[in-house]
Amino acid sequence: MDSTVRIAEQGLPIAYATIGGNPKHFAQLVAIYKELGARHGHCPEQLKVAAHSWGGIEIDNQAAIDHYFHPTKQIVDNIAKGRPHWREMTKEQYLQSIGPDGAMFVGDPKAVAEKIIRIIEDLSLDRFMFHLPIGSMPHEDILKVIKLHGEEVAPLVRQRFKR
Repeated sequence: MDSTVRIAEQGLPIAYATIGGNPKHFAQLVAIYKELGARHGHCPEQLKVAAHSWGGIEIDNQAAIDHYFHPTKQIVDNIAKGRPHWREMTKEQYLQSIGPDGAMFVGDPKAVAEKIIRIIEDLSLDRFMFHLPIGSMPHEDILKVIKLHGEEVAPLVRQRFKR
């Protein structure tokens, strides 16, 4: 909350790390950011909002779900070692995180695009950034995800918001 207030007062763009829980919970922070920014004399066009989260894409939805668990678990478990409020990731937590109300974007291109569209609409985002678990996935797999994102996911998202 403190970061949101400070950034809004200065009229700077903000990016939220929606890496846990339901991303819709950030809507309140976005509203506070825009309201405070306007109150401090910043025009709405200046108050840009972005979000980012983790994800993985494969042609087959179930294959993406199955393959992305281990690299995600490696990242989360490593972070958990240094943060007392984090725990090692369980399969149940993972499945909740990739579900409709979860913060991760894992699945086939259509499923990932639909979830990205939903977060953009729910939070009135100007930008969404998709992070891969670099370091815990083989390079070839990362290249495949980048290709699927660029050739299949991004065009679906762009089409939805075409003006």
